[in-house]
Amino acid sequence: MGYRRPHHTGVAVAATALVLAAGAAVTSGLAMVRTVEPAQHTINVVAPPPATYSSSEIETARQAACTAWDRAARSTALASKSSAEALEQSWTSPESLAALAAEKRTGMAAVSYLRTQLSAATPASTAIPLHDWMAANIDMLHALNMRHWDEADREQKRGNDLVDVITSECGLR
Repeated sequence: MGYRRPHHTGVAVAATALVLAAGAAVTSGLAMVRTVEPAQHTINVVAPPPATYSSSEIETARQAACTAWDRAARSTALASKSSAEALEQSWTSPESLAALAAEKRTGMAAVSYLRTQLSAATPASTAIPLHDWMAANIDMLHALNMRHWDEADREQKRGNDLVDVITSECGLR
């Protein structure tokens, strides 16, 4: 049997691993020092053109909004009248409190319903006073909840002042 030389592969592997680790450390260090150039803008975002509607679509939207407002206005007026009549008798009776609660519920339902009937095709000449009327009603209901009676009266007047504008725009009455 002959003499075998010892293999030094373990030392060679360790040395290779050390060289690779040192190279990785240097590469990582250089990558951290070098500034990264931001990506170039490659996508142009263009807003879609505004929607266009035919005259019949606009008229249909206007009619739907006006019909919805007429229903909402009549229901809120009826609830407000019932509430006022009950409150004239007593501010604390169960009937007056129930009438006031019904007025609030009716007002909230009317505004919610009217919002669903306005569309993007509703012309601004119709939509703007309707949005203002809804805002006045919401503000009035809030004032009623907070028991700010003078503010509630002002907001109700603001809503009532829009009635003539809306009826004229809608061709009602």
